[in-house]
Amino acid sequence: MMKMRLSALAFAALAIYGLGTIPGMAASPAGRYCGEMISDGDYRDVETILNVDKAGHINGTYEAGDSAGRLVGKLAEKDDGTGTSRSLIWTDKYGTGRLDLHFSDDYKQFNGRWGASKDGRFDAVSHSWTGAACGAN
Repeated sequence: MMKMRLSALAFAALAIYGLGTIPGMAASPAGRYCGEMISDGDYRDVETILNVDKAGHINGTYEAGDSAGRLVGKLAEKDDGTGTSRSLIWTDKYGTGRLDLHFSDDYKQFNGRWGASKDGRFDAVSHSWTGAACGAN
C-alpha cells in the first residue's frame, strides 16, 4: 500500500512538472511592462500592458506621460506573429504607427522601436520603447 502511494505521488509530481513544459504554457508576452519611450524628443515613463488572445495575437494598452498630461493608447498585432519578435500597431490621440518589439527569451523584457504613419504609410521605426516586467528585480 505504501509503495502504491509513493508511486502515485511520484506520478503526480511528474505530471505537474510536465505541465510546465507544454508549449501552450510556455513563457508568453502577456504581462505588465514598465519602461521608457522617446516621445516629443524626450524620454517618458511608459507602462505597457500586453495580452495574448486564443489565436496567439498580441493586443494591449499603454500609458505614458506627455506634455499635455497622460497619453493613453491601444496596441494590436499588425500581422500574425510568433516568437520573440513582433510588430504591432499603436493608436492614440496623436495618430497611429508601427511598434516593433524584440522580447527576451523569457518574455521578461523587450526592446522596441516605434514610428508614426502619414497618409497611410508607416514611417521608419526610429524611436526607442523599452519595457521590463513591472516589479522585477
